Amino acid sequence: MSTGSRTPWFVERDGAWTGRLSPVAHQIRFEHDLAVRVRDGTRLSADVWRPRGEGRFPVVFVYTPYDNAADALIELARYFVPRGYAFVAIDVRGRYDSAGDSYLYWQAAWREGRFDGEDVFDCLTWIGEQSWSTGRVGMTGGSYLGFVQWLVAPMGHPNLATIVPYVSPDDHWDNVYPGGALQLSNSVNLLAILGEHAHTRNETLRAGYWDWQALYRHLPLRTLDEALFGQSDRVWQDLVDHATNDEYWRLSVGERLRSGEEGPGQYADVRIPSLNITGWYDQVSQATINNWLGMVHHGPPELRGSHHLIVGPWTHSVGPRRVGDLDFGPDAEVDFRPIELRWYDRWLKGIDNGLETEPPVSLFVMGEDAWRTEAGWPPADAVEQAWHLHGGGAANGRTGDGRLGTEPAGVSETADHFTYDPADPVPTSGGNISVFPPSSGPRDQRAVEDRSDVLVYAGPPLEEDLAVAGRILAELFATTSAPDTDFTAKLVDEHPDGYAQVLVEGIIRARFRDSFREPRPVVPGAVERYVIDLWSLAHVFRRGHRVVLEVSSSNFPKYDRNPNTGAPFGADAELRVAEQAVHHDAGRPSRIILPVRPAPGSRPRPA
Repeated sequence: MSTGSRTPWFVERDGAWTGRLSPVAHQIRFEHDLAVRVRDGTRLSADVWRPRGEGRFPVVFVYTPYDNAADALIELARYFVPRGYAFVAIDVRGRYDSAGDSYLYWQAAWREGRFDGEDVFDCLTWIGEQSWSTGRVGMTGGSYLGFVQWLVAPMGHPNLATIVPYVSPDDHWDNVYPGGALQLSNSVNLLAILGEHAHTRNETLRAGYWDWQALYRHLPLRTLDEALFGQSDRVWQDLVDHATNDEYWRLSVGERLRSGEEGPGQYADVRIPSLNITGWYDQVSQATINNWLGMVHHGPPELRGSHHLIVGPWTHSVGPRRVGDLDFGPDAEVDFRPIELRWYDRWLKGIDNGLETEPPVSLFVMGEDAWRTEAGWPPADAVEQAWHLHGGGAANGRTGDGRLGTEPAGVSETADHFTYDPADPVPTSGGNISVFPPSSGPRDQRAVEDRSDVLVYAGPPLEEDLAVAGRILAELFATTSAPDTDFTAKLVDEHPDGYAQVLVEGIIRARFRDSFREPRPVVPGAVERYVIDLWSLAHVFRRGHRVVLEVSSSNFPKYDRNPNTGAPFGADAELRVAEQAVHHDAGRPSRIILPVRPAPGSRPRPA
């Protein structure tokens, strides 16, 4: 198996595999609002598209809170059913045509001793009992629709043969509170769609219905639900109540699906193949990668070669070639329907179509703007390389003296200082964000870097390409005048024309610097070590480009503003100014860790 160079099978143009997919051979029969009774008697609503005539067919199943008659699902049904599959879409309880009480998946277990996985399990039983079903089911869908697949997968339903989770969370603490800070805009948008009093999923209506900037700035955060809906919402109140990684988040998925500090989680109980799809600018990109890693490292050994990972240059909406400011070229534009069809042909129909001989990891390498395949993640040839912060104490803004380089910090370099005023936070500009107005993906950071509260450390123009592939971490030694504050880090590719492309970013809330379960305040003025997780990346900094690290204390409204008071989360209407310092000397070597691999020129390029 060739890795590190081969073009993935799904962008090959010779028809070697597309010509062997299940052909169009059936007309469609549609049945609306069929009753599915789950274990507590609640009636869920199923829409079923299936081939006309007699016979049993494998089933593609979607469990959705977004209307089972949505146009996107109808398009999927029109694709799969003529090719010999039934397609079933079921509304989650309390949404659209399904009865019951709607409540977000990870929280229902806390409130009611149940979770969506049980409902999905019962839906799988119903599907297997139908006269038109072979009893072999594959699930698909992204975000919420992806996470419910991971809820049911460890339960071992005999009808569930495979899952295809797109852009799927793995751990809702990290999803809601990455680095301990509330992912504000994403949480507010989710609340507007799925909260107890949500109005509509129509983005045009939502964009004009509320003053989003006023919502994001609303204080105290505890009452933001009232500003949104005019009344308290239990979903929001639970989020605010559980701002530490407590038992609430572990109960949220019944038995926690996670690899990391919690151990192998329930991956060992997932005895089916999975196809995991995300984008580098997706707000759950690392979570999707974590699920693949969990299956490869902790899943049943006999299936560890049956899990695939695809990561493109996309946001939470996968597939387009143009993302944010950039056009990544024709290979970045991917139609996932034939990809899924080949997957289902193998795992639902049992067709030996060569899928298992394909490399398991397919990555779109930004900068190179080409697909590469790998045997694993991170690539085996990636080596950690420290890039150290340097300067003479005036790194404020892109015209400052901040430097970034592989040489270690000097013995007595002067610390850099800035003022963090939560009343005037650094604005979010692109990245892995869900926000109104939309501003995700690669965006120019020059306006952000003009601010004096953003420290900018720039490397020299590169003399040769620098290939980075793996997890990115920033390590800062910093002080603050506040009992609690935030520190942010952002990795940027500065092009020769000055365009500053955001790649990855992260945050750490100071009270969580040692533990997300046991927060503790900061001693004002004390030097503390902060590790900021910037998640994963595959990117080539081209010759002549510069590696840039931005450091600040806010990225708003992606994250909530830390008020710097140290008060309990969500209670503050007061905002205080904090004086921050970042140290970079021999005893306090602030740096960013880049996983560097041989440059593309030293490896075979894609055909």
